[in-house]
Formats: sequence, C-alpha cells, structure tokens
Amino acid sequence: SCLYVHIDLARQEAVLASAGHPPPLLHQPDLPPAVMEVEPGPLLGIDPDLAYPLTFQSLSPGTTLALYTDGLTEVPGTDAEQTANRLAGHLAHHRGHALGRIIDALLDHARPTAHYTDDIAMLLLRSGPAPG
Repeated sequence: SCLYVHIDLARQEAVLASAGHPPPLLHQPDLPPAVMEVEPGPLLGIDPDLAYPLTFQSLSPGTTLALYTDGLTEVPGTDAEQTANRLAGHLAHHRGHALGRIIDALLDHARPTAHYTDDIAMLLLRSGPAPG
C-alpha cells in the first residue's frame, strides 16, 4: 500500500492519493478531529494504467495531519477503523503540544502494552501561517 501526499505551501493545501493505505488523521482548529475520507485506489502494481483518485485538503494554520502505517491501527482482536477513530479523537487532547510528544501519546494510546506485531511509521505535520 502507499499514501502519496503533496503539500502545496503557497496554497496551504494537501493533495492525497491512496493505494489502499490507511487514511490520515486530521485535526483542524475549531473542528473535531477525524479520520480523513480519502478515496482508496488499488494497491500498487495491480494495474499500471489505472488512475488514482485525488483528495484535496485545506491546511489552515494550526491543522495537524497524522500519517501512519497500518501497524499502528491493525491490532489483533480489534477493529482497525475504530482504533483509527479513537486515535483521531486523541489528537484533540494534545493540541498545542510538540509533535514528538503527540507521536508518543498516540503510540501509547494505540498500543498501551507496547507489544507490536507489525512495524509502525508515523509522520505528523502541523501547518503554520501562510508564507509571506
């Protein structure tokens, strides 16, 4: 799977294309955090001629976007979608904290026993004011 994200700083916008990858978590100021609705395309290599649907997302100042691999949400015996929704809600509890601290909190919340069965990668982005 793959999630491609192009960040356009001038437009304060992200353009996303998914090849069956888990959707990012999104927290915009004054809105509840959520799992982004990204239309998934096929896994890479299935059909090289297929076009991947694009999702456009405004990145107003203070928006946090959390990208992660499925090892964070696919825990044996749990529902990955419910886990992702709980993690999205957890973003709001750490508004204003340093991004490294938020990553630690999300990892601790998703895997309190620290028993990982799959690799986990995570990237958090927080938008700032528009470039001058």
